[in-house]
Amino acid sequence: MANCSICGRPAIYVNPVNNKAYCRNHFIEYFEKKVKKTIRKYRMLDKNEHIIVAVSGGKDSIALLHVLHKLSRKMPGWRVTAVLVDEGIKGYREKTVENLVAYAAKNKVDYHIVSFKEYIGASLDEIVEKGRARGLPYLPCSYCGVFRRYVLNKAARRLGGTVIATAHNLDDVIQTFLMNIVSNSVDKIYKLTPVISDEEGGFIKRIKPFYTVLEKESALYALLNGLIEPEYVQCPYAEYNIRFTIRKLINELEDKHPGVKYGLLNSLISLTQEKQTRDTVNKKQVCKICGEPSSHPVCRACLYRYELGLTTSEEADRITELIRENPVLKKYVYLKQSS
Repeated sequence: MANCSICGRPAIYVNPVNNKAYCRNHFIEYFEKKVKKTIRKYRMLDKNEHIIVAVSGGKDSIALLHVLHKLSRKMPGWRVTAVLVDEGIKGYREKTVENLVAYAAKNKVDYHIVSFKEYIGASLDEIVEKGRARGLPYLPCSYCGVFRRYVLNKAARRLGGTVIATAHNLDDVIQTFLMNIVSNSVDKIYKLTPVISDEEGGFIKRIKPFYTVLEKESALYALLNGLIEPEYVQCPYAEYNIRFTIRKLINELEDKHPGVKYGLLNSLISLTQEKQTRDTVNKKQVCKICGEPSSHPVCRACLYRYELGLTTSEEADRITELIRENPVLKKYVYLKQSS
């Protein structure tokens, strides 16, 4: 067994790249310093912020909530509020909700639970069934990702949040990077930055304080601080997602060639920085249906609602009209439109 490189005590973690070993106390110190360095480097937070922490109740999001809550004690201008989006996945979300409620009660953290049912008009389970009944080609994760971002932005704005912090770690980021390459979604790659600035139209700034943190580091931090039980609860829709295949491939590469994950992240950072220097970032429009930020006249959430039959008749008529007026929208809609 390795000994801590700092104090000589038995180590519980060895950095795979530089082989530096850490005992329990020095690992926690290393982890928190790494997060603080990321926050400073990318200027994620100012002196006065109402931080909305997107919490699922899993290891990463509870770990992020813990770190930011801990840091807020030294920053009187910071207010931390946890928001959990309940998608409505039977037999899955109930457990993670319990994790958040227990943590919030123990640490006196303000939290709010919002749902797809409340903001969209249907749970994810119901949305998946509606989509299948209508012959739509979308995977459950496609609906979930779009609607989660939509609901979180609306809830954060309602609560007066100035910034949304998500627990996407290094593994999450590089997995999405490769997923976008595989699916030829190159435009999405340039959005995989540590900070997405607030823009016109009610979009709230988003940050990823775990951008340089490995998944196993955030998991270990959560376990060492007693934030979660050592168990893994998998979403029942995970089997439909290519992410888990890519995750396995990256982990196998990392085992054989330590440092591959950091190499992929650095490649991504180089790409996004080059793009930012070359181009002027396009400002988002406002969705003409719901008023939320959008890259097009109708946001993806409203297009999904339209295809699922969750819009009002007035909204449906307006979207049909906008699709006719804006041919670019046709590639995002599966249902055939009458001429």
